[in-house]
Amino acid sequence: MASKKQILNKVKILLTQSFDDPEKAFKFFDKNEDGLLNKKELKSLLKSAGINGFISSVAAKQMIKGLDKSKDKKLDWSEFKKAVDSLLKGDK
Repeated sequence: MASKKQILNKVKILLTQSFDDPEKAFKFFDKNEDGLLNKKELKSLLKSAGINGFISSVAAKQMIKGLDKSKDKKLDWSEFKKAVDSLLKGDK
């Protein structure tokens, strides 16, 4: 099973190698264009980072639980950006 550190490292690689900036990544994975990333969209992001199956579902749920400050079970742009900024700085 992948550790939190391994998952975050894969997400960091995806974001830095596939997108010019975090906002482009956010818009790419916001498939329904509602300005929010739901669990399904986060699972898509994780799968693109190479995290598959059951782990992507658990990781998406944990991401929402830990990062969703508005408690709407979705990540808005500011919540996502704060997490990405922290990840890219290596704070987590």
